[in-house]
Amino acid sequence: MRIVKTRQETAIALLVIGLLMMTAGLACPALIVAESARAAGLTDQSDPSLSAGNEPAKQDVLYPTVNHSSISALAIETSRQRTLYSRQISPRIHMPAASKIMTALIACERLKPDVQVTISKVAAEAAALEKTPDGVLLHSGDKYPLGYLLARLIYYDSDAAALAIAEQVANVEEQFVEIMNARAAAFRMTGTVFKNSTGEPVYDMSATGFSELDPSLALLQYTTLPDMALLFLQAVANPVFLEYLTTSSRYFVLSESSLVIMRNKMSGIWTRSEGLINGVFYSQWANSSFMAATGTVNGINMIVLTYMGDPDEADNDLMAIFQACESFYTRSPLVIAGDSFTGATEQTIDGESFGLVFKNTVYYVHPHSNDWLKQTIRYKSLGPFNRPILRSMTVGQVIFDLMDGTQIAVDVAPDRQILSSISIIDNILSALQRNSNLATVLIIAGLILIIVMLIRIVIGIDRIRQLIKRIRLEKRDRSSEK
Repeated sequence: MRIVKTRQETAIALLVIGLLMMTAGLACPALIVAESARAAGLTDQSDPSLSAGNEPAKQDVLYPTVNHSSISALAIETSRQRTLYSRQISPRIHMPAASKIMTALIACERLKPDVQVTISKVAAEAAALEKTPDGVLLHSGDKYPLGYLLARLIYYDSDAAALAIAEQVANVEEQFVEIMNARAAAFRMTGTVFKNSTGEPVYDMSATGFSELDPSLALLQYTTLPDMALLFLQAVANPVFLEYLTTSSRYFVLSESSLVIMRNKMSGIWTRSEGLINGVFYSQWANSSFMAATGTVNGINMIVLTYMGDPDEADNDLMAIFQACESFYTRSPLVIAGDSFTGATEQTIDGESFGLVFKNTVYYVHPHSNDWLKQTIRYKSLGPFNRPILRSMTVGQVIFDLMDGTQIAVDVAPDRQILSSISIIDNILSALQRNSNLATVLIIAGLILIIVMLIRIVIGIDRIRQLIKRIRLEKRDRSSEK
């Protein structure tokens, strides 16, 4: 009851503050969303699906426990897109990193890094409001290679670079936003709407659009952490984007006398994490950090997203999540190629049975202390089967269920080859396969027959040679008598 009361008091306090700010003309819905989420995060660290007054159901712990400053976080295994860790990932959120990453990805898909990009007046105005560590000022009419602008966007979270890239791709930002939303639909980001390339908040101040009870409804540009994960998985699958993300520093020659050295704001984490983290996109807005990172723990490729963390704890947040996953998870073979699957057998249409073996070695991720496998498996046949049956065929799938609901389908193949019964040769070969002793006798007999035939051929050749010799001698004798 004390927790419920605390939540009610917090909600009432936030509501009063929000109304006062709106009355004064100072209210920004995106800021209210941020503060509401932060307040909720301070009072509620439980599963958001549980109601405040209910006792949580007893269940197996599926995810590691992690202490970090971020309100929301999500870790995904890239191979099967399984969730390895999550905290409060459901709500609609304002996350500038989503727009920036989508902008960079579209540029990587459509343009080459050496393309010269002309800085527009709009991009130059945005550049005048930002200060990047490389000290480069973007002026209207200047030209820069796309590669530099990509690095500026990914390393420094640059609004000016995002605008310049958007205008290079689609002439005007409004048309580029249409491309962004089309790509989001293609990636099945159903909870995402883009309004600009920079991630600047866009909100509805109308009476129906702004709700004090749920300020996130005022956001017109928004996403969710699961949608953000879908986007980031697509981004790291692009080799150009991945190269920029996983390179901690690089340099560009912008003129004959200008060498610009750029370094990712989070480059120190490459060394500090001892190889766990190999790429980070860092964004900061309203005194909160937003991060998207990629790395490998125990042979598991994974991505991590954080929302609304303390900027001073940004690297610690990432380290905590990656290290927790390293301590909690391992990667093991689920099945090994060639091992028998004894749960089922198959047969041809004419009734000949054959066993099954696993076709490939398949690995999966699970906690160190638990195989995470349910005790039931299912077999799905791809039959019926006609002859011939080859060892390379896929004849079915064995489906394993994990404790988190993931299903892993593993292909199985025949344990032996069954030839066609149509031709006489196939019948003979099939009989030889079933009777190895007969096959051995026939092989030996065949070799003996070949040897005898070779001897007869040699003898026949020798007789012909002697006959030719006699004929020549007879011709000589006749010629001498004449």
